[in-house]
Amino acid sequence: MLVELDIKNFAIIKALKVRFQEKMTVLIGETGAGKSILIDAVSLLMGGRGQKEMIRSGEDKALVTGLFDLGEQAKQISLLCDEYGLPHDDNQLVISRELATKGRNIVRINGQLTTINVLREVGNYLVDIHGQNDQQILMNQDRQIDLVDNYAPSNLKEELSAYQDNYYKWKKLTDQLHHLRQDAQELAQRQDILQFQNNELEAANLSDPKEDEKLEDEFNELNNYQKIADAVHYFMQLYDDDEHGIETLLGDAQSAAGDLTEFSNKFNDFAKTVDDGVYALSDARSELSSLMDQMDFDEERFQEVTNRLDLLNSLKKKYGPSLEEVLDFYQNVQKELAQFESGGLDEEEIQQKISLLESKMTKQTEKLHLIREQVAHKLEVQIKQELADLYMEKARFAINFDQTKTFTPKGTDEIAFLIAPNPGEDLMPLVKIVSGGEQSRLILALKAIFSRVEPVGTMIFDEIDTGVSGRVSAAIGQKMHSIGQDKQVITITHSPQVAAAGDQRYLVAKEVKDRATFTQVKPLAQNETVTAIAQMMAGSNITTAAKQNAIDLINSFNKRT
Repeated sequence: MLVELDIKNFAIIKALKVRFQEKMTVLIGETGAGKSILIDAVSLLMGGRGQKEMIRSGEDKALVTGLFDLGEQAKQISLLCDEYGLPHDDNQLVISRELATKGRNIVRINGQLTTINVLREVGNYLVDIHGQNDQQILMNQDRQIDLVDNYAPSNLKEELSAYQDNYYKWKKLTDQLHHLRQDAQELAQRQDILQFQNNELEAANLSDPKEDEKLEDEFNELNNYQKIADAVHYFMQLYDDDEHGIETLLGDAQSAAGDLTEFSNKFNDFAKTVDDGVYALSDARSELSSLMDQMDFDEERFQEVTNRLDLLNSLKKKYGPSLEEVLDFYQNVQKELAQFESGGLDEEEIQQKISLLESKMTKQTEKLHLIREQVAHKLEVQIKQELADLYMEKARFAINFDQTKTFTPKGTDEIAFLIAPNPGEDLMPLVKIVSGGEQSRLILALKAIFSRVEPVGTMIFDEIDTGVSGRVSAAIGQKMHSIGQDKQVITITHSPQVAAAGDQRYLVAKEVKDRATFTQVKPLAQNETVTAIAQMMAGSNITTAAKQNAIDLINSFNKRT
């Protein structure tokens, strides 16, 4: 249940802290006082959409914090917190949402940052919010089967889980089969392309990802053989010339350096350096001669290298840009071709698997249908009784079953809630005939039943009693009070009957101070409750008789309780 709501700079609320109680709490106050803002704040804590317009005018950010007592939801929420690495206490949870005019909005659970998606998942076990125009359950026919399933015994959930395991296998295979049949020509073309690429790459006999770099070096050497030979010949001439060659000149220099050592020992290192240089250059000349002896221009080899490089460059343009990437591409081509050749896309084999699954699923959907029919019959009786409590005793209600044309994640059942609000009318889908007041009572009738199996600890109703008479309002108030015996109920109302049915009431009031608007919430004492309900009944002219009427109305609900 929601224990405390702390709001700062949200809409017209500057700062507000409200502590809620168990059972049924009624929020009353004039239109525009900020009652729905409280519900918007709770919705934000459940993962509702946060907008900058929600931030109080003139402020940089808004902060909404909620403290929840988990009760029966503690185990499931603890599992979720463990799954997402969130800290948690056994019995309490603190959620906060911060909205900022600049920067990102922040979500925290028990002080730790988390995401909106995680918050929404946790919120599914905390609060269920229903407004006057809520159509999530009644008006969405696709969800009506979920209502039946949620109310069903555990064996339906087990049967449904087993069916869904087969369904998703079947769906994958049927999609694959459809792909095969729909794109047979495209697949054939794809296989031809893959085969061509495989043949081309196989013929290239690729193995070394650095082959192109090595061949480039060899190509440069062969392509520049004459220039290399000319440069070597020129060097040899310079080195070997009898009169002015490098060797002769260096020999003279070496002798001169040796002469210096005879005059002073300080020239010893110098002479040695000259000797080392002469010997090193002599060694270099020998190495160059040896390298040249090893070189020979082979026209046939030159043509082979040129052709091979042309082939590799062509492959790199098609499948590269590097030779290593060409080799990776070749491996992928081989893998994809293997799928064709191994029968992985065999239509006949897939069809056999589909037929086997369909046989199993048909039996499973028959079991699901039988269970749902039993649950639906029970629900029809209970909903009719709930509607009678809400002065719709002449309404007829039925749960209609139809068969889908194919398998769905829920089986082959198609469920629709039908109603005939008045005698003589045909049963029709709810969406087509239900008025606002009737819809409110239907929502409440369903909630009275499903609240026993829904996982949330708090149920919020925002003016669900709008558009109904005083007698019906009293019945709605009594019904919410009944729900409040099992769940925490918080409701906004302008109806004195609903206000009288509450276990406690809070007055939401708007105050203008220094040209700024503020919202305040305070619990009403017994005498304040009488005055507030009398004002709802009689307007601003609160007489003694009006107060007595209010007392009588409150006492009438106390007697029913």
